[in-house]
Amino acid sequence: MPLSTGFATYYYGTVAGSHSPNTYCVKNTSASDYGKCYNIEREKAYFVQTDTTTWPIDPTTGDSFPCARDGTCTRFTSTVDVRILRTIFSYPGKQGILQYFYTRSHSSLGFVYNIGAAIFVPVPSPVPNPPLASYIFFAGSINYELSSWPVYEPVSNWKAYFNPYTIPAGNVSIVRCQGNIFTPNLYLVVREDSYNNVWYAGATIVMYAYESSPLAVIPLDYDKEWLPYQELRSAFGYAYNGVDQPGWNADDIIRVLRELFPDRAWAVFDDRQYVLYLYNLTPDYVPDWLIEKLSPTAMKVLKAPADAAVAKAWLDLLNERNAQIPPQAELP
Repeated sequence: MPLSTGFATYYYGTVAGSHSPNTYCVKNTSASDYGKCYNIEREKAYFVQTDTTTWPIDPTTGDSFPCARDGTCTRFTSTVDVRILRTIFSYPGKQGILQYFYTRSHSSLGFVYNIGAAIFVPVPSPVPNPPLASYIFFAGSINYELSSWPVYEPVSNWKAYFNPYTIPAGNVSIVRCQGNIFTPNLYLVVREDSYNNVWYAGATIVMYAYESSPLAVIPLDYDKEWLPYQELRSAFGYAYNGVDQPGWNADDIIRVLRELFPDRAWAVFDDRQYVLYLYNLTPDYVPDWLIEKLSPTAMKVLKAPADAAVAKAWLDLLNERNAQIPPQAELP
């Protein structure tokens, strides 16, 4: 069975390509700028602060916590041991293979117990719940060879850096890992260890493989759009990037998408005929990077867009989730 390559990027304050970003937040409650986040490069940092009496959330005016109010952080008002930040992919009945990831975190803590665990360092995990998710790439086992940074672990094939550069507050933790982990589900998780008044920012890149199949090209919300519909879960899998969503049969994917999302834009790639079917889209809206990835020999319009905004929304979200900056312009 031939394999296709999937790719997902997650930004929560920094971008992977920055050499030494100066992103940080202030957790010192006595500081005049407590709760502020600085030098945010893309998206938002995360801040856990449960005191909704001092910093309430008003349904009209929004969250009063400083970085949430400024739009520089996502605030969590409850503590957890392990938090699921994203579902990277979910392939019922099909096999995915995690091949590589890079994760950088600016945070209050980082590696602990001689890299026996990582706190506030998001990593991809095949299981969403503790305790295994807390240690999935460190296995809860102490690395006794640690003497200086960076550290390379030849058995598990990962390399870790701790404070390779400095930031005004907090630590820098980086992990790079190359290896094969077979799993039908992959989640982006972070161990917060039930701390309160903590923050973390960073970026994560994940590369994986999956069985070559027809694809549903439509960015969906995992919990609100894909998971509730048995028809979707039976027709094709979910991927955060909205592209690497394999199914069994292109006709079945088209039928289900017509039924459930008649007013949205979507595409279906038939990997046998190499035809890219477009719904509420025209070829003008298909980005170059998607053409390069799928290499279709033909594109067939199932329905032309009655409203250009529908097609543009599909393109913008697809570009955003696939780290295409800036989005492709010059559209009709």
